Amino acid sequence: MHTTQYTDLQTKDLGNSEYEISATIPAEVVTTYREQAIQTLGADVEVPGFRKGNVPEDMLLGHLGESRVMEKAGNLALAAIYPTIIVSEKIDAIGSPQIHIKKLAKDNPLEFTATTAVMPAIQLSDYKKTAYDIFSTEETFEVTDKELEDTLTHVRRQRAHVEGYEQQKKDGVENPSVPEIKDDELPELTDEFVQTLGDFKTVADFEAKVRENILEEKKLRAKDKKRIATVEKIIADSKITLPQLLVDQELHRIQAQMEAEIAHTGTKLEDYLKNIDKTIENLREEWVPEAEKRAKLQLILNTISKNERIKPDAEEVQREVAHVLQHYPQAEEENVRMYVETTKRNEMVFTFLEEVGK
Repeated sequence: MHTTQYTDLQTKDLGNSEYEISATIPAEVVTTYREQAIQTLGADVEVPGFRKGNVPEDMLLGHLGESRVMEKAGNLALAAIYPTIIVSEKIDAIGSPQIHIKKLAKDNPLEFTATTAVMPAIQLSDYKKTAYDIFSTEETFEVTDKELEDTLTHVRRQRAHVEGYEQQKKDGVENPSVPEIKDDELPELTDEFVQTLGDFKTVADFEAKVRENILEEKKLRAKDKKRIATVEKIIADSKITLPQLLVDQELHRIQAQMEAEIAHTGTKLEDYLKNIDKTIENLREEWVPEAEKRAKLQLILNTISKNERIKPDAEEVQREVAHVLQHYPQAEEENVRMYVETTKRNEMVFTFLEEVGK
């Protein structure tokens, strides 16, 4: 017997390219996801006397807690059912929805409300002409002797730093540090030296490879510069009414990135904010222009991909998703898939724009 995945569906146009979706997921459906949540969360639980993944359910629940299990069950249910609602109602949703769970308990229906941005009306500029004007410009690149010499010196200095650090460890220095080394103390650039750096036989071989790498780096920087110029021109010449939800999502990403960078330095967020004499609210206000630009860029890339029928290969996406989940097993698969698809699609659009200029 087929079980209805959701009931009491209501959709509401909030204006400004935003929709509100409300629905109820029946208790029997939630129960199936609760069982899946127990299996997923319990896979890594270790209890003395039982093999991992074979712990009895009552013990798992005692270890995990019912609230944690139901939270996971709710997320699994919404990740599977929300997309089917979007498709069946023909809602052209973009970005991630803001979901509010109004009711979630064991043996009870799940009631939720989701607010999502939908594709706004976009008056897109002539992006092909813009791409042609920028990418068709010919550029020549060369590597100067000074650039080569500076890079070779950098390589020698890096080796000297590593050797000096390792020597301190061998000498029993408790807190070894990167030593200060003068240029006249650097190791000599000889055939023997470059042979320790890779598949090189002579200094000439190594210098040729370094020149090639510097040249490729210049070309990549030039390409990135043209990409930025292209999208900024398209943004400036297009007319887009942004859903506030998209701007808020970009603000959240910017904030998350900043907090991660601060945490990486070992500094507390409160201390950082105190040092710069600002609040999170102050910073979010400053980030609004950048958030709006990012949101417009993604809308433009999405529109171009739709116009030009640009879509990443499904099997390639699945392989990448599997690879990411292998390294980050706690990540939500649907979030990973959205990230992989978006990243690959964006790169394909940029490649398309570059090809226009050839």
